[in-house]
Amino acid sequence: MISNLQMITIYVRDMQRAIEFYTGKLGFVKLAEYNDGTDNYLTWVIPQPASQDDLATQIALQELAEKNDPRIGTPFGRSGLVFTAQTAEEIESTYYELKSRGVHFTMELVRHEYGKGLGDQEARFVDPDGNEFLLHT
Repeated sequence: MISNLQMITIYVRDMQRAIEFYTGKLGFVKLAEYNDGTDNYLTWVIPQPASQDDLATQIALQELAEKNDPRIGTPFGRSGLVFTAQTAEEIESTYYELKSRGVHFTMELVRHEYGKGLGDQEARFVDPDGNEFLLHT
């Protein structure tokens, strides 16, 4: 039986630029790096609060040799990757913090009328390669 999700891969064009975005702008922690000098260049990152959890899902950034590879960027303009904040206050502070760090949002923070209280808020942002993510409560 499947017990957890260990890792997801995000394809990038430029590893150094990707590392700067994920660690510098999003505040992730770099866990490890592998580069065999050919086509295998990977760096593993994780959100800082999850870095102490052995079962937390890691993100493997993989630089592809073919810079126009269709796996780079979000297909069909929507991401299947969702980053969460625990509370309405937390998502708002996270949203404004990321904006102040220069993260490009493709959808500003909105609160949906359904749900309970101040919950059900979301915003969308992209990394330098066009991979789009959802920030959600």
